[in-house]
Amino acid sequence: MKQPLAVAGYILGGALAGAALLHFASGANVPDADDAPKKEAAEPAEADGALHVDAAKIGLQLATLPATTISAGQQGYARAIDLSPLAAIGAEITAAQAAVAASGAEAARLNELAAQDGNASRREAQAASAQATSDKARLTLACQRVALEFGAGLARLGCNAIPGLAREAAAGTRSVIRIDMPAGPPPAGAMVEVGEGAQMKRLRVLGPAVGGDAQLQTAGVLAIAEGTASVGRVLPARIGAAAGQAGVLVPRAALVRSDGALFVYRARGKDGFERIALTGAVAGDAGWQVPVGALHPGDRIVVEGAGTLLGLEHAAPAGGDD
Repeated sequence: MKQPLAVAGYILGGALAGAALLHFASGANVPDADDAPKKEAAEPAEADGALHVDAAKIGLQLATLPATTISAGQQGYARAIDLSPLAAIGAEITAAQAAVAASGAEAARLNELAAQDGNASRREAQAASAQATSDKARLTLACQRVALEFGAGLARLGCNAIPGLAREAAAGTRSVIRIDMPAGPPPAGAMVEVGEGAQMKRLRVLGPAVGGDAQLQTAGVLAIAEGTASVGRVLPARIGAAAGQAGVLVPRAALVRSDGALFVYRARGKDGFERIALTGAVAGDAGWQVPVGALHPGDRIVVEGAGTLLGLEHAAPAGGDD
């Protein structure tokens, strides 16, 4: 019996030795470079508020901002708009809000009674729920009328603010101004000087107005002014820094538009990019002149692929890691 056992041991030992040699030749369980997990091209970061991406993988191209001297502001005109339709919308919103509150409370009461086998039938509870849903739809439509009839800029005030604005306009304490610039609409948040002399006011742009100007074929923006203003009266408007102010020249290819405002992406650190709003920008033939502030000469910004970064930023989850 010793001879068969010796032969079997010899065969088993040879097999193990061959396997060891094969393991040594091919590497100790090291995955191939092509099989290794690849790092995602874009990893939106939550901690520092910047996007962290591999610029080469997603085709970004960067350029350094040159210094410039702002020669003149952008000129246009402004006029107060008729807010009579806004008063009707405000009344509709107020009535719809009251109906939503009443029908919602009634639906909740009947559903609770029906669930407890009380004095309400399931049909009554369902009818009350349907009425509450209908009232909510009326309120939504009333709120949407603000954007449809006046523009997204005014809608940004929020539905609850519209009845109050209509009352203030009727009392002569506030007015809504439409501003048109031949060179293009100012971004949301930009400051515009409207009027002349002692009557000049600095207004903050809310956002886009509805429709275009019949003569200039421009897309206007809306702003709110304190006090009353004559509807239809044309006033001069100007945006931009005073002549001779230091600025930077932003190429048009670097611009992205989001929520009615203009932005660029500036490089930060090794692989980070942050979105910067253009404030006080003046359009020109060579690009947009922006006063020194958020941007400075020598900053590196994305001039190709900024739209990709905007898409990645909007696609990023709102919270942290799941």
